[in-house]
Amino acid sequence: MPDDEGIAAEGARRQSAASVLAEMIRLGGVTRRSFVAAAAAGACLLVSRPSRGEVAPVIRVAASPNSDVAPLWYALSKGMFAKAGLNVDFTQMTTGAVVAQAVAGGAIDIGYSALTALIVGHVRNIPFVLIAPAGMYQTASPIGSMLVRKDSSLATGRDFAGKTIGAPTLLDVSAIVSSAWVDQTGGNSKSLKFVEVPNPLLLPALLDGRIDAFTSVDPWVTRALDSGEVRVLAKSFDSIAPSFLITSWFSNTAFVEKNRDLVERFARVLREAAVDANAHRAEIVSLIASYTKLDPTMIARTLKDSNASYLDPKTIQPMIDILAKYHVIEKGFDARDLISTTALSPGK
Repeated sequence: MPDDEGIAAEGARRQSAASVLAEMIRLGGVTRRSFVAAAAAGACLLVSRPSRGEVAPVIRVAASPNSDVAPLWYALSKGMFAKAGLNVDFTQMTTGAVVAQAVAGGAIDIGYSALTALIVGHVRNIPFVLIAPAGMYQTASPIGSMLVRKDSSLATGRDFAGKTIGAPTLLDVSAIVSSAWVDQTGGNSKSLKFVEVPNPLLLPALLDGRIDAFTSVDPWVTRALDSGEVRVLAKSFDSIAPSFLITSWFSNTAFVEKNRDLVERFARVLREAAVDANAHRAEIVSLIASYTKLDPTMIARTLKDSNASYLDPKTIQPMIDILAKYHVIEKGFDARDLISTTALSPGK
């Protein structure tokens, strides 16, 4: 039986976790309904432990539908985890924020999420650790851009005084990079007005004049450009860095410490799958379409080979620094504090 101090400490930890998860819901634009659904899914997963006669240990994994998850789907389809002695129980959830809640609460062992939610959780003392990289932003092949109307006179940040910018959520990374780009090109982001607009409605809002610009990612950027009525103003994500980690696979410290070998094997399979998947593009497009329900033709046009091989602090620090600069987190920290000691490295 735990002593009174242990019970009090655990109660404080759970209360802290609850407040952080509520913040993640706000950051991720997650509805209460989706949170309840995720919690229910997590409760079901709690009973999916391996039986005594089962040799391969079960790892409960969750991710939102995103092309960066393709290596995992590919590995599942090819039986790569089973060959490595792992039994991966995969659940698809609505958003990375919901996945983060499930990992923090112990309903899921390993999850996939945008780096922003994991950085916020780390600062608020939720024991998230990165175990493997997922998607990278690369300026040579950007996943997103800032768009304006084709006839817009906007050219640099100096032109944006008092302008209105659309974003899926007000603390979304697209809103942050819009502010950063304006500041870096001679403007003042404090003069901007941001309005929340869901991704599918950003283009209509821009064409109707309700917003002056927006930053988004594919497939929304490509769909907007296909209209012939907008143009790319800037690679606004470059305001963070020319290359940086944008999504990652993660776990909590308690699971990693108890299952170091399993976590390392899981990461190794992901890396091998990412390399192999790049040589089977048509198969990957089909897998992404089946999980995301997006148009295969659009997927083929916008798919980037952007999965990193290793977790590199140099590609994580820029995101931490910009979140601190724009007060999404109270202060910055060393990116190495976020990386699990089980993470693969060159030669490992």
